Amino acid sequence: MYYALDEKVKQVMAKKEDLTLQMVNEDYLKLQYFAKEVDWHYEDRDEFFIVLAGTADFSIEDTDYSLKKGDLLVIEAGKRHRASSPGSVLLSIEPHERGR
Repeated sequence: MYYALDEKVKQVMAKKEDLTLQMVNEDYLKLQYFAKEVDWHYEDRDEFFIVLAGTADFSIEDTDYSLKKGDLLVIEAGKRHRASSPGSVLLSIEPHERGR
């Protein structure tokens, strides 16, 4: 499947809502509109995020990351983390369709 990501990112930014692209194995490949603060938590599986627009701040245990367009972050399963953004678009694969 082919996606013109620049166009999809514009769509997500304009609507300020997530866009599920397709299923990959049993997970959702999606563009997340991320404009909030997520408190400390952990997942039982690895997560990855690619910033396609805007900026996002992540803390993984005792390390802080400020991500900008083009940055990729992988969070290993079991690692405590939190995140915040004033408004960004992230590409991710998730086991559920609803955004965070």
